[in-house]
Amino acid sequence: MVDENNKGDLYAATLARVTKEMNEPRMAASVRKTPGTSASATRPFRFDEGVYNRNTKEHGLVRQVYEKDGVTMYRVWLPATTDSLRGGHFVSDWAESVLEPSDKAEPVR
Repeated sequence: MVDENNKGDLYAATLARVTKEMNEPRMAASVRKTPGTSASATRPFRFDEGVYNRNTKEHGLVRQVYEKDGVTMYRVWLPATTDSLRGGHFVSDWAESVLEPSDKAEPVR
């Protein structure tokens, strides 16, 4: 329970903290929550592109591009049913080195 004498100090501290935060530059929530996960324009695969994993022999759809320990990684949706993401999907993270373009996985609209 807050002491009535210290209530003003609590309000002043809260106001100072909020004011400081409001004066900082704004950025999207995705940037704040996942630092260092943005994809460079030089990446061969982008969001919503179909890819084929040579190691697992699977086709999927790129949903996120990020870097982990210096390796470019792709979060990929894999169709739960044969060749269709409409019936649901699984998620897998693939390294760029095992991927090639594919036209078998189509974006879900």
